[in-house]
Amino acid sequence: MKFTSPLCVVVFIICLALACNLTLRAAEQTQKRHRFVCIDNKRNNLILVDQFKPQRSWTRQIPAGSRDIQILDKSTLLVSHGNGAAEYDMCTGTPLTWKVDMYRGIQSARRLQNGNTLLASILGVIYTVGPTGEEIDKNTIKKSKLDLRLVRLLENGNLLIGAKSPSAVLETKITGELVRTLPLPGKGYKALQLDNGHILASTGDEVKVVEMDKTGKIVSFVGGKDVHSDLGLDFCSGWDILKNGNIVMVNWLGHGKHGTAPHLVEFSRDNKVAWKWEDHKIAAQVTNVKVLK
Repeated sequence: MKFTSPLCVVVFIICLALACNLTLRAAEQTQKRHRFVCIDNKRNNLILVDQFKPQRSWTRQIPAGSRDIQILDKSTLLVSHGNGAAEYDMCTGTPLTWKVDMYRGIQSARRLQNGNTLLASILGVIYTVGPTGEEIDKNTIKKSKLDLRLVRLLENGNLLIGAKSPSAVLETKITGELVRTLPLPGKGYKALQLDNGHILASTGDEVKVVEMDKTGKIVSFVGGKDVHSDLGLDFCSGWDILKNGNIVMVNWLGHGKHGTAPHLVEFSRDNKVAWKWEDHKIAAQVTNVKVLK
């Protein structure tokens, strides 16, 4: 190959460097692996995928309406169901003895430090049940037209709620009084408060996980249909944050998009794709994920 000028040489070197960088990024995404558990709310399955030891992967049929996952210890998962919640063995997916199945419209389940379990319904009724499943408390969030998704407990004892309607992150007292509302640019699903007081939250059709400061101002985000137009991003529901700060986003494919795009995409905090997963034989529409490794 002959170059007619020094400029051609420079252009060739730049192009070669860019091509090598793209190749390396693609190789990193291919080589990176995770072990994770997710919920397919189309087929009503709880799924564990182990990319390190695929023979340890499993799929378990669960009741309809499941959305929330909590790791209780190295061997136990707590999973919300539309009628309550249940515990599952993490290694095999086998249902354990603890379960509650006497409610309707449950969206979120969280085991509390005292051994009780908080269950949150779609209309904002917050139930607290004891270790044997008996109801010991019931409160209603004082917010009209509430369409609740996942709930997390803050250090001050309040609840942090991702809401589809209003499209916002809500902080409430456990007794139901509204403390603050942080509007979102799309439908809320999961929100989590960081150590610095900022909040990460999913945004539905915006397909972003946004970081908001204490006033609700968006200071950064990952994902975005316009930024990653090649990924087929459609709707962001659940997500998980890794130890390195990366965010694994769920790309929910429930709008007639089955089989068309990744179920999960990992983004670095500068919004670069670090890993993605799709297997449309195993899952139809993933709604939430918890990364184990």
